Amino acid sequence: MIHSDKNLVLANQLVKGRYQLTKEEQNFIYLMVSQINKDDTKFTEYQIHIKELENAELTQKQYGRYREFAKSLLSKVITIEDEKEILTANWFSSLKYIKGTGIIKAKISDDLKPYLLQLKKEFVQAKLPTLLQFNSKYSSRLFLLLKSDFDRQRKHKQNLFVVYDIEDLNKNFELPKSYATYYRNFKEKFLLKALEEINEKTDLHIDYFERKTGRKITSIEFCISHKEKTESQLRKEIEETKTLSDYLPYGLNNKAVEVLLNEEINFKKHDLKHFFEHYKTEDIEQICYELFNCWDSPKLMSREGFFRGKLKLLNKKKTENLSLNIDPSNFFDVAPRSDIMAEAKAVCIYDDEDDYFEFLDDKLSAKEITKKEFDKLKNSYNS
Repeated sequence: MIHSDKNLVLANQLVKGRYQLTKEEQNFIYLMVSQINKDDTKFTEYQIHIKELENAELTQKQYGRYREFAKSLLSKVITIEDEKEILTANWFSSLKYIKGTGIIKAKISDDLKPYLLQLKKEFVQAKLPTLLQFNSKYSSRLFLLLKSDFDRQRKHKQNLFVVYDIEDLNKNFELPKSYATYYRNFKEKFLLKALEEINEKTDLHIDYFERKTGRKITSIEFCISHKEKTESQLRKEIEETKTLSDYLPYGLNNKAVEVLLNEEINFKKHDLKHFFEHYKTEDIEQICYELFNCWDSPKLMSREGFFRGKLKLLNKKKTENLSLNIDPSNFFDVAPRSDIMAEAKAVCIYDDEDDYFEFLDDKLSAKEITKKEFDKLKNSYNS
């Protein structure tokens, strides 16, 4: 089974190569190439299950259909041209179908080694799901082509302008002859359709401008930029990059830092966030000091248990030391939560209804109170 987070790494020369494939053949190549590891020095025999191909017609029962597919793909070539030579090569040296299993095995042509193995520069990376999601077979190719240009300079420029001759695009993509003859076909069936999908489904945004030679449109200038992340995406990224120490307040004493970040307790980010949102810093420092002093005691069964137990005692102490004059009848079958009311007085202006209800919302979100307790505590404020 192919992992959905697989990357494809392709040399820019291969991306700019000339070839014509069906969408099914193109996806087959993406699935196979995605299995190449960055440390591979030679191709192995790669395999996929027929079901991983988008075209459901290629099934175990249609062996004849597979033979047609294999024959067609093995006859397809890619032409890669540079200043020194023109290489024309097959994509695969062999394809093998394992009867009764739905598995297809393939060997990539050795001629493509320089463009798929041990790539150090002039290459483009793309996620496999990104390439498989397009409806048009031209969308993924144009995406890879423009991404290869953009990735080369993305550290230096926010927007990249790159120009491609329409004649070259028709040639390299091996578009139907009518696209070269009638610009309207090229624009509507190739250019606009591909750009619409790229802008909708990827992290690139592409604008285009038509350039003329005389009265004829002869080239397309693409403006490539990276989409701005939404506020929620940025927040998520910041949250994911935070370390445990980022959740400790400034000025926390050294013993507390040492205890809270110790791997033997293994507190998580949400633990530290919860501790300092709901308890006073000096109280947490005191618990850490006590735990530090008995860290290696044979009587200590669990360091984490010791810490959390002390926190519970802290809550209990608050409850016992504050008189709240709450009528238990307001809670019916729910026990009075005087501890919550006491904490509310300590951390918010209790006379302010909005502050108090926001406080209860936080408690409910943190699962420190049930929905029934939430409703009763809310009612008790108004009583």
